[in-house]
Amino acid sequence: NVLQRTEEDTKRGQMYAQQRERKELEKSISSLDDFLQQLDIHVKIKKSSEFLIPRISQLTSKTNQFNLTTKRYQEEEIRNFSNNNKFIVGCAQVLDKFGDNGITGAYIITKQDKVWLIDTFLLSCRIMGRKVENGILSQILIDAKNSGVEEIHAKFIPTQKNKPAENFLHDFGFKKEGDNWIYKLNNEIKLPKHLKVEIE
Repeated sequence: NVLQRTEEDTKRGQMYAQQRERKELEKSISSLDDFLQQLDIHVKIKKSSEFLIPRISQLTSKTNQFNLTTKRYQEEEIRNFSNNNKFIVGCAQVLDKFGDNGITGAYIITKQDKVWLIDTFLLSCRIMGRKVENGILSQILIDAKNSGVEEIHAKFIPTQKNKPAENFLHDFGFKKEGDNWIYKLNNEIKLPKHLKVEIE
């Protein structure tokens, strides 16, 4: 089987060079908040499309560290979710002053009447540590609230490798009820101040 090469793979060398520049900046700044502010991060939220399906599938297959459930999905499964109006499939392109990190976040949501369930939420290790996940999740919550949804439900399924995602839901403000983490949408939702989120 020949794996389809995504746009991400072809840009790898350039991305490594940009990553070195980020590390240099990080070393020169003592405060994490100042570093994040100076990065000038832009997060572009995109709906799944025929062009993006291979990358979303690839992320579900390869992402281990920041991945709430580590569910693995083939392209055909992502395509089926994308064509079903009971699901939302999205991804995030992350850019900063040094360049384009590419499509480095993805999520799949199951829609019920007043509840959205986060089936998949992941972030490539390439951009961990920049609180991009807060921007993506905040936007999901805003969209849910605007759609009349009252609660967001999520699960964290621990594995040997996904420790970096373990406290994310708790730190964001979700409350544990049984196996589920629940966020009630009756409060104001604030986007992180160190990044800009755009919907495409």
